Amino acid sequence: MSESSGAESGPFVSGLGKGREAFHAEVTEFALRTGERTPEDFLRHFSCRAIMRSLEARPMERARIVSQSTGVHEKVAHKMSPDASGESLQIALDENVTTAAAIVKLFQPDDRQRYLERHALWAFDIEGQPWKTTPATKSTHDRAKSYVAYILARALENLLVSHEEVVHAITVTKLAQCLPKEKLGAIIEASLKTSDKFTEEDLLGAVPPRDLVEYVALDYLWEKVVTPLIAEAHDYAPKPVVLLAGSKANGDAKPPNSEEGDWGSRNTNPPAQAAPVSSSVSEDEIVSEDEILESELTEDDLNPGTPTVRKVAAADGSKKAVSR
Repeated sequence: MSESSGAESGPFVSGLGKGREAFHAEVTEFALRTGERTPEDFLRHFSCRAIMRSLEARPMERARIVSQSTGVHEKVAHKMSPDASGESLQIALDENVTTAAAIVKLFQPDDRQRYLERHALWAFDIEGQPWKTTPATKSTHDRAKSYVAYILARALENLLVSHEEVVHAITVTKLAQCLPKEKLGAIIEASLKTSDKFTEEDLLGAVPPRDLVEYVALDYLWEKVVTPLIAEAHDYAPKPVVLLAGSKANGDAKPPNSEEGDWGSRNTNPPAQAAPVSSSVSEDEIVSEDEILESELTEDDLNPGTPTVRKVAAADGSKKAVSR
């Protein structure tokens, strides 16, 4: 993470309306404006060609970005394919005709959210891992606290998560452990002044996200709130794959008590049973196969499908039963 080269005045509010898309557009723009992420980081994640391809259905928007970045006339840029537009933009960047900051600024915040792949955009947003910063690096840690607080505040504002969910995820016990006495006193005082039930919304009104990040560890907030309730719940990040006990991570997991193979491929007919030895054969008639004169056996005798006990020619010329 690097410092911002200069934040723009006024907070960005998405024109996509309240909800998942607006929240993500606002978070990405905030990350760029505050220096949590840089334009160079953005172009490392999304190349010039990838940006132009994402705008394949928006030829006028492509032409505007290419024209203002490279100097190519807009009518000419409008006739260029997405790949040609991306190549032209990359050449202008390589030859210092334009800059990463200029390209990213021309790519409108709401359009980034509309046309770029959601998971890839979130991966860009959190690549700096703000939850892992420590107070030892004060400037970086302060920026990380501001970023996490912004994510929590905008998630609440865009109705991605409720006050109840946030408080329950953090737990009242954890808040009581982390908050200083003056903050706890302020909460108690606020609860006494309200004539109605003191709710989780009232609690977060007394301790808003900007205060939470000052007293509760960032990694705890990220693990308990941001990842499960925001990133995974709203498909910014893929949910972890839960494997069944004893299954492998290569996709071979099977439901408990399942049998090998598909039901339709299994033979439902019971196996044929061997013919029982006839009870009329006495022990003195049983001889070993070594006593059999092979020359006396026929093809039918050697057929594995024939009964296991049969009369065969013995050395003494009599017919005896053979046990196999």
